[in-house]
Amino acid sequence: MKKNKRILYAASTASHLQRFHMPYIEALRAENEVLLMATGEGVDFPITFDKHYFSFANFRSLLAIRKILKREQFDLLILNTTLTAFWVRAALFGMKKRPYVLNVVHGYLFPFEGGGLRKKILLLCEKLMRRKTDAIAVMNGEDLKTATQNRLCKGEVYFTYGMGLPNEYAGKASRDAGERYAPDGGFVCTFVGELSKRKNQKLLIQATDVLKRRGIPMRLLLVGEGSEREALQEEIARLSLENDVFLLGHSDEVPSILAATDLYLSASESEGLPFNLMEAMSLGLPILASDVRGQHDLLLQKPEMLYPAGDIDALCEAVASIYNGGKKGSGSCEYPELEQYKLRAVFEDNMKILTMGLE
Repeated sequence: MKKNKRILYAASTASHLQRFHMPYIEALRAENEVLLMATGEGVDFPITFDKHYFSFANFRSLLAIRKILKREQFDLLILNTTLTAFWVRAALFGMKKRPYVLNVVHGYLFPFEGGGLRKKILLLCEKLMRRKTDAIAVMNGEDLKTATQNRLCKGEVYFTYGMGLPNEYAGKASRDAGERYAPDGGFVCTFVGELSKRKNQKLLIQATDVLKRRGIPMRLLLVGEGSEREALQEEIARLSLENDVFLLGHSDEVPSILAATDLYLSASESEGLPFNLMEAMSLGLPILASDVRGQHDLLLQKPEMLYPAGDIDALCEAVASIYNGGKKGSGSCEYPELEQYKLRAVFEDNMKILTMGLE
């Protein structure tokens, strides 16, 4: 690997870089100059990446990105998240000399099967960027098929077991924070993630209503922020669940909340390789997750923990079964397969992929 190269490490948000990539950024900085681009604070190039794919804000950001790339003359671009990867690569068009580009795919924004017009448009976007993509790293089986079958890069498509769950994660947990939300000993169910349509917390709220009416003392904790907060608050009020469903916002106490959780729930409509699910697995929590890519990969050895995405009846039956007799709470389940997703297991191989463009 050549040293003292200039690297741009980009993602949609500064928090994404902070949460998933700092061990790699620090390792790269030992021998190279690494600059960060994202929406948020604490980065070298604060750029707005609007989640509405083709918004005016993103076209305006395209011009700013292009100026940065021309001025800075990077040797390597490490691009994370589909939205950011698209707009940074789009800024390369028309440039006579460009850096090596690695697209780290944390989950394509379309399903492998179906998806209709949205899939066709987003897949076309990826195909248009093929000539500006030297290599791709993916984190689940469906994305591997998508990238290879559609030849979405000029070079290799690499498979990785994610960016790595911190080895010490489970050691940070205590029950105090979570127990504040269920002082009466209710059945605590938790999901951690952005409040968005894709994460589909609305289905979890509706399932809570169904299960409460069946006599199960549900307490649903939703950790995270996002554009769907107001809509979810309205759904909670419509179902009169103000004392049963809690929108906790961003929290530094996630391990403690999970330690006081009886069952981890996910209703996501699509995922890449969900870090939140790995966090729940590291604490030995029982899980019920929608059977979508990423979640399917993580729970391949526990198919009974998967239910058809969007099927509220199947979800409620599974929750009721666990409440009435299944294993509950932290430490009640074992996930030996999680070891291959730990930071210590993936770091070396991931560094080889990240530095491929410096050889």
